[in-house]
Amino acid sequence: MTSSRKGFRLSLQTKVLAAVLVVLVLLPAVTLWIVNDRISSQVQDESRQTLMTARAVFLQSLENHSDELGARYRGLVNDGRFVQILRLRDAETLRAYLRDLLQEVGDDCEEMFFVTDHDELLAGVRRDAAPAPVEFARATAAITHEALAGEAGTGRASLERRLYNVVAVPVTVPGGLSGALVVGVRVGDAAAQQLKALTRTEMLLVADHAVVASTLADPTAIGSELLNTAAGGALGRIEPVIVNGERFLALNGVIEATAQPPIHYVLLSSQEMRRRGLESTRRMLVAVSGLGILVSAMAVWLFIRRITRPLRELRDSAEAVGRGDFSRRIERLSNDECGELAEEFNRMTTNLQTSHAELEKAVVTLKATQAQLIQSEKLSAVGQFVAGVAHELNNPLTAVIGFSDLLAQMPGDEKTRLYQDRVAKSAHRCHKIVHSLLSFARQHPPERRLVDVRQLVDAVLEIMAYDLRTSNIKVTSEWAADVPALLGDSHQLQQVFINILGNARQAIQGVQDKGQIIVRVFAAGAMVQVEFEDDGPGIRPENLSRIFDPFFTTKPVGKGTGLGLSLSYGIIQEHGGKIYVRSEPGRGACFTVELPVAPQNGARDIASPFVLRTAPAGRDSGHSVLVVDDEEWILELTRELLVDDGHLVETASSGERALEWIARRKFDVVVSDWKMPGLNGVHLYEHLLATNATTAARLIFMTGDVVNETFEAFLKRHGKHHLPKPFSIEEFRAAVARMIAAHN
Repeated sequence: MTSSRKGFRLSLQTKVLAAVLVVLVLLPAVTLWIVNDRISSQVQDESRQTLMTARAVFLQSLENHSDELGARYRGLVNDGRFVQILRLRDAETLRAYLRDLLQEVGDDCEEMFFVTDHDELLAGVRRDAAPAPVEFARATAAITHEALAGEAGTGRASLERRLYNVVAVPVTVPGGLSGALVVGVRVGDAAAQQLKALTRTEMLLVADHAVVASTLADPTAIGSELLNTAAGGALGRIEPVIVNGERFLALNGVIEATAQPPIHYVLLSSQEMRRRGLESTRRMLVAVSGLGILVSAMAVWLFIRRITRPLRELRDSAEAVGRGDFSRRIERLSNDECGELAEEFNRMTTNLQTSHAELEKAVVTLKATQAQLIQSEKLSAVGQFVAGVAHELNNPLTAVIGFSDLLAQMPGDEKTRLYQDRVAKSAHRCHKIVHSLLSFARQHPPERRLVDVRQLVDAVLEIMAYDLRTSNIKVTSEWAADVPALLGDSHQLQQVFINILGNARQAIQGVQDKGQIIVRVFAAGAMVQVEFEDDGPGIRPENLSRIFDPFFTTKPVGKGTGLGLSLSYGIIQEHGGKIYVRSEPGRGACFTVELPVAPQNGARDIASPFVLRTAPAGRDSGHSVLVVDDEEWILELTRELLVDDGHLVETASSGERALEWIARRKFDVVVSDWKMPGLNGVHLYEHLLATNATTAARLIFMTGDVVNETFEAFLKRHGKHHLPKPFSIEEFRAAVARMIAAHN
């Protein structure tokens, strides 16, 4: 008994459902096959009958048309003017009459000529594209001879890939000319369309293996196989063909066997409509069969479900596990699927119990991980500002070194004191930049101290100043008069503000040449609000609800982790505040941070981070030298050095101003900073290379940034050298002297 149970693998539900499904699927399939075969045969028979009826109607319509033309043109020979002209026996007069008559009878009539009883073409006219009367008379000689014999002749002829109904009317004028008036009426696509309306089939009229009339939309797509069938196939035979991707049954025949070349026709009965009807029937049968299978399967399933009551115990146990009772187990009572499921369920609850214990341990380490994520995001932000910090550090160091060298060469006087003051300010600036950078990058334990929000925001703007300025982004600050202090962690709040400003800069820089950010700080009751409003592209409505979700980012791969705003949200929540955003696509975004005011008995010391201020720089000089730099102190320093060497010096604080100077006069040397707002050094060089190659060759680059791969490749490609900041007086003078010597 036990071995029998172990050998039982398929459940009753599977067996019954498999048997029912086989029967239910096989029966409709056989029925569908039989019905499809019968309907297909019926469709073929109907199509053949339609073609046979269409052929009779087609041939009868051609005969009726020929009779109508004969009756129409027999009346022309009794016209009094026509009789008078024949009595004159003048060919030119007759030709003029025929020309007027051709214009009156309609556009379908293309040939008209008169043949004398001696079989001589006396006068003939035609429309522009029609064959010459001589050629037409030769092709219709048999019909003309019937009229010369006294009987009106009708028939068809094909010339130059055109099909014509020909009517030859005998003419007898006592005392005048006798002969036959021959008229050629073209049978074109328009006539074929009229025949199509009678026969309800598409058709081709073929002569000399060419289509002379057709009702098809694109007769040029007719294959040679169909033309061969029309001209050389067994007459009266119905064959399947494909034209322009559409299936037809084709019936061919001959209209005019005596004509040279013979004129054939092909009638085409479309199968597409019938095929669509057949497909609709098939789909209906499949749908009905599928519905029957579904209903039957559901009935069987409901029946089997009644005998699977042991599964209820499994359901009850699963609900208990869902409520958190991972100790629940099920007793295995059989070796079928229910028994196996009970065993797997017990194994699952054991695993869940173990996983739950591990999860509790993971939660313990979550806060530590969050602190590490905050620090990682800080370091990521620091990495974005490295180039700017290097530039801001090296520019004032250049001033320090330059003015220090000058002071070493000069006695102590008022100017020396001025230089000393400049050196002191530059050194102080470098100190604050380095200190703020290290303070920002260094990991701090969470702390709560009184924070002056205005000082904190000002410090963040100083850190971000270079990146914002070189991205052509203007920052406007709006401070309320009396903003109370906060109780919080200045380093964490600084990280929040840097994340928001960095995101705004990247959003603006990605779509605009320049932009604006407005920072507002004001008190609102028991809260202090800090707003960061930009004029960037804004945030899509579907992203607003997810903007603070972890790992959510709209930046390209490698441009962001998606953790900055999520961590910022957590920091503000920990401070008892709120952070939210308002935005409309195309109208910028406004991030608002609300933080509670510090209580009156709060901590007494206020955290005052270093406020970093961008330092101005010096000036410039030359043989005839132009110095371009956005730092005033750099311009002043270089001017002093070059003037002392006897050069004529002009300075420009931007690339645009430099172009104005170069347009006015010629310079022996141009010294330009690489990275500037607006038109930077590289763009200035490229403009000069295109408009003033001589001045471009005399340009020297200087930079306070770390030379990246792009700039290094640019220097190598153009064979240029650069003067790194900070530089000494001797290095600067030597670089200018080498350039002057190289071009003099």
